[in-house]
Amino acid sequence: MCKWKVLIADDESIIRDGIRSSVDWEKFDMEVVGEAEDGEEAVELAIKHQIDILLIDLNMPIMNGITAMKKLKEKLPDCKLLVISGYDEFSYAQEAIRLQVEDYVLKPINPEKLQNLLIELKQKLDMEVNQETYFKRATNQIKKHHVQLKGRFFRDWIEGQLAKEEIEEQLQFFGLPASVPLQHMVVRWPEYHQNQTVSQENDRRNFLFAIENIVEEILGSEKLAVFRDQTNLLNVCLWKKVTNEQIEIIEETIKNYLKITVYWYVEDVTADDLTNYYKVYDWCKTQVDKQVRISPIVKQAKNYVEEHYQDSALKLERVAEELHVSTVYLSRMIKQELGISYVGLLTQMRINKAADLLKTTDMTIRDIAEEVGYETQHYFSTAFKKVVGISPNQFKK
Repeated sequence: MCKWKVLIADDESIIRDGIRSSVDWEKFDMEVVGEAEDGEEAVELAIKHQIDILLIDLNMPIMNGITAMKKLKEKLPDCKLLVISGYDEFSYAQEAIRLQVEDYVLKPINPEKLQNLLIELKQKLDMEVNQETYFKRATNQIKKHHVQLKGRFFRDWIEGQLAKEEIEEQLQFFGLPASVPLQHMVVRWPEYHQNQTVSQENDRRNFLFAIENIVEEILGSEKLAVFRDQTNLLNVCLWKKVTNEQIEIIEETIKNYLKITVYWYVEDVTADDLTNYYKVYDWCKTQVDKQVRISPIVKQAKNYVEEHYQDSALKLERVAEELHVSTVYLSRMIKQELGISYVGLLTQMRINKAADLLKTTDMTIRDIAEEVGYETQHYFSTAFKKVVGISPNQFKK
């Protein structure tokens, strides 16, 4: 069956017969699928057969050629229009041009000129189809490799291998802000890096995909990019601030559904140079590696403080007693492995939670102070300013 569908519309049967018989349609990969005696019939048949080419007389009964072409262009915008015209109807030319007709065939019809016009139309239609095919193929390839392309770009970026212009261009290509992210997050699942049998490799990869999906589901898919680095550490570039509550939900969800424990570290990005972003990544990776090396006793202490920091009476002695170790030993281990004192750890957790509440709620400063474990608003404000650099009121504004 021929490729391109042609409709001939003229109120004179002798003209229609003449056009049909003067062309070897098969030679041009074309087929005349119908003939119309008036404009109304032409529109009806064109839509019914979804034609590619319409040869139409301008002066026809019921509905003239101009009106018929207008209606057809609404329904079949890609249909090619070839006007059949008598000299006395050439006053229609201006309107026909506005309808983007391909050309005119003047009566009496010259078979050679008609065939030359059809050759041009065939070339044009073939080219459009080829362009569309290539475009679809390219689009499918881009979609297919989008994840790989994105991962490759971000890996190159965090390794400091790209110039500023290339980074901006790629960020725009992936629909992300062409600026330095507000935060960077690294998530590590230690068991992934332990020696495993080949049969367990698929299970490990499935776990990684599951962790990625949980992160994206809780943080949302806008203004962030989730990808893996060369060592399969999960990285998240964030152009929006993540809350401690969201991270806790991620941690708990992974623990509940996948029965594994992950370690994470989030760093606020202060640099404004896109090419120096690798420094933030390096820092986050170092910090999360430190967490993995933390001893079980310090992990337990950290978890206990996270669960009870709202208690204003939470002291080192109580934590040590809960873990059945001496206060001196626990204090030394926390300082040695976390790089901060017990009080520093407790303060850090309380202030981080307070900052989240200031950003996300309308609670008063007094209520937030109580919520995070401070007995007085004054003591809370002093601690907050010491850690953050500004007062809670200024931070909220």
